Amino acid sequence: MMKRLTFILLACLILTGCTNSLPKAPDLPKLPKFSMPDLPKMPKLSLPSWAKPKLPSIDVYKPTIMQGIILDIKEVNQLQIGMSKEAVMNLIGSPSIIDPFHQYQWDYINHSTIDGEIEIRYRLRLIFTDNLLSEIDKSGLKEISNIN
Repeated sequence: MMKRLTFILLACLILTGCTNSLPKAPDLPKLPKFSMPDLPKMPKLSLPSWAKPKLPSIDVYKPTIMQGIILDIKEVNQLQIGMSKEAVMNLIGSPSIIDPFHQYQWDYINHSTIDGEIEIRYRLRLIFTDNLLSEIDKSGLKEISNIN
């Protein structure tokens, strides 16, 4: 009995789903075209200068934002190939980033905004081999000479 009822239900679904005899939606009536009438020009009203409210001028405060390590170019120029990690850290401080997957590379990164106008970005990359400084990449330090 259950198999027969399932067969009948499936047959009805297949037969009704395959027909294209859906009722067609009626066409919507066309709306008439109209335009807004032109309004007359109104004269501008203004207050006399003595009646206008005077607001004080407000200066927006833009703080100095320093993010990262602030390097001194004189100390960076004292770096020498063959220095130990401890000597480098004593000279210019600890790095911004020590990547656990690249422990041989130290990155000193700075992004600062002074008074909301002057942007300073620089990067110093140091490469170590056997805990001794083997490469100094100063390519990102062009702006630091203008700061100090």
